[in-house]
Amino acid sequence: MILSFEKKLSARLGELNGKKLLVALSGGKDSVSLLHFLKKNEGIKSYQIAACHVNHMYRKTAWWDEKFCSDYCDKLSIPFTSYRCDVPRYCAVKKMSFEHGARVIRYRALHEAAQKSGSDLILTAHTKDDLVETFFIQAVQGASAFSLKGISEQDGILRRLMLDISSEEIYEYLNKYGIAYVIDETNNDEKYLRNFIRKNITAKLAEFRKGYEDNIVSLMRDNLRFDNYLSEKFEPMIETCENGVLAVETDFFNNLSELEQEYILHRMGSKCFRFERRHLSEMQKILDNEFSVRGDMPDGYKFEKSDKYLRLFHGRNVYPFEIVKPAGEDSLFIPQTGKRMKFSGKWKDAELLVRNRRIGDRIKMKKVKDVFIDMKLDLYTRDTALIILEKNVIVWVENISHDGSIALYVK
Repeated sequence: MILSFEKKLSARLGELNGKKLLVALSGGKDSVSLLHFLKKNEGIKSYQIAACHVNHMYRKTAWWDEKFCSDYCDKLSIPFTSYRCDVPRYCAVKKMSFEHGARVIRYRALHEAAQKSGSDLILTAHTKDDLVETFFIQAVQGASAFSLKGISEQDGILRRLMLDISSEEIYEYLNKYGIAYVIDETNNDEKYLRNFIRKNITAKLAEFRKGYEDNIVSLMRDNLRFDNYLSEKFEPMIETCENGVLAVETDFFNNLSELEQEYILHRMGSKCFRFERRHLSEMQKILDNEFSVRGDMPDGYKFEKSDKYLRLFHGRNVYPFEIVKPAGEDSLFIPQTGKRMKFSGKWKDAELLVRNRRIGDRIKMKKVKDVFIDMKLDLYTRDTALIILEKNVIVWVENISHDGSIALYVK
């Protein structure tokens, strides 16, 4: 008898034909069942599979899981690679939750493995259960309404083929073929929100109303359609500038409806960090200011309101920096701003210091700050403007000075 697990995945094999696939293998029931099915059909569809395991190094049995995955792939003659990543340390340094930090590290490792192996696609084994649990997690954590669309089926080279498959269907498949898998003992630890929701919400809802999961999935898909509609309409209005800066024209933004403004802010934030409803409120408070102002966002990002643009960028873009241009060099790249400078004439032969602005900077007896304000330059433009000093004296300021011997290019 062909199981529903096999029917659903068989219908997806056509899109894998002839491709090199990298399967994310944790050793758990979901990823093992996916890998087994793909291996069983590898010769039929002419794709090639390999597997990658990420050891998060957060429990003693993590090394057993890694060995299980290695042995399992060896048994099935599947190319295997593994990464050991100190997720607890990474989360402590980055001040992230374990689940968030593990996700960041895991996808980074998978993309690196895919690049090294020349894989066309990365396949993960997210299921319908994961989709429903994510809905409750996002709702509990205060996600914005635009975020309740769940896990996407496609994200770049990532594919999630099992989002319509339940744990019940996976167990049927595992039992049919007698497939072994590992069990993460922390799945019973309710200090992790996903585990708490699985044991106390989704499991009990399944007892109370069978098939409720399909209703939630339908709701998430409706939200996805809504998001796709708004994205198509407003995504072109969000400029991606040098050094990953996201910008929207202030006048354009002010002429939008409140709902449209909220979506723009959500879209910008979601490109940079894990966006929640509280971040939307923080951005709106910044927008309520009459003058140019900047505020802190998660993961080191900054949100800024200026006369011409709303910007979201990483704080390192405006950190103080100094770079020396040696005498005789005619070119200098400024990684902090993504700009390149070309020098000719006397400036090529001079040793110069290039930096961004400092409090008290003056050029020709005028405060650089006052000149910038008179020119109505945005705050971000002021903080990333390049300033050149010769023998500790400012001789050139971007947007102010005009000297044909110094040219500026954006990367």
